Amino acid sequence: MYDARSSSVDNANLIFGIVTVVVVGIAFAVAWFGTGWLSSDSSAGSSLPVQVNVSGESPLAQAFPSRDEQRLLGALAQLDAEEYSVLEMGIVKARNREAEIEVLSESIGRAMIENVEHLARISSTDINRMLESASRALNAAHRSGNALCMGSTYADFEHLGPRQAEREAKRLIEKAGLTMETAHAIAVSFQADLLEMTVRARSNPQRHGKLTPQDEAAFQTLMISFMSDPAFVDLAMAGSQENALASMNFCEMGAKVLREVRALPDGTKARAWASIFDLPEVREGLREAKNYAF
Repeated sequence: MYDARSSSVDNANLIFGIVTVVVVGIAFAVAWFGTGWLSSDSSAGSSLPVQVNVSGESPLAQAFPSRDEQRLLGALAQLDAEEYSVLEMGIVKARNREAEIEVLSESIGRAMIENVEHLARISSTDINRMLESASRALNAAHRSGNALCMGSTYADFEHLGPRQAEREAKRLIEKAGLTMETAHAIAVSFQADLLEMTVRARSNPQRHGKLTPQDEAAFQTLMISFMSDPAFVDLAMAGSQENALASMNFCEMGAKVLREVRALPDGTKARAWASIFDLPEVREGLREAKNYAF
């Protein structure tokens, strides 16, 4: 017999899962590509002391002289010295500013993908910092009415391959009025933060352990509280996953989720974060990303 209540709960579980995955995806997407969502002070207090001395006369220092760019270069040198050398050679060959930014982005991407497993062991402090930065990003985007918040914006991505998706993403960024230079200036601080977190996790890994029954109960309570939110109720009753995604405002929903998640105990958040990297879908996605990057 059809049970409408059971159907609503299943849809709510689906929506909560979708929002959680998308929020994580947005956090990483903002870190790599920038979208005009965040202010330049987002990395305040998060820097890792840079031990690498980039000579002011070197092509690298001349191409990327800002504080955040220097943080990024320092973190890259500590995380992957070989990739840092590849970047140095690439900058010498770069013909223009666009090429310099592209070479930097490619080196950072390869180093991050190669070391992504360390992110599962970042500290609770870094997890909270990431949540706060993502919350500021999502709130700012929601207030601005950014089209990148809307599920309908991504309707065409479902049937695109990686290269096509990359071109479509660039088209959306251009449509939002961002130049490569502007996007770089925004993204570089988040890239630096993420690489610094990875360096810290590699040198001082935090073993958070598995989710406990108490953790699961905390998230179940959180999900139930969202089920009473009018926006989530509308999504749960949308009738299909496709309709739910098309009508979803990821920024608004994500900000609500992150606000509540931020209030959870640090241990619960840390174990939940680490558990994301054990999900089969995430492991497969990371494998595909490595194949795509290399």
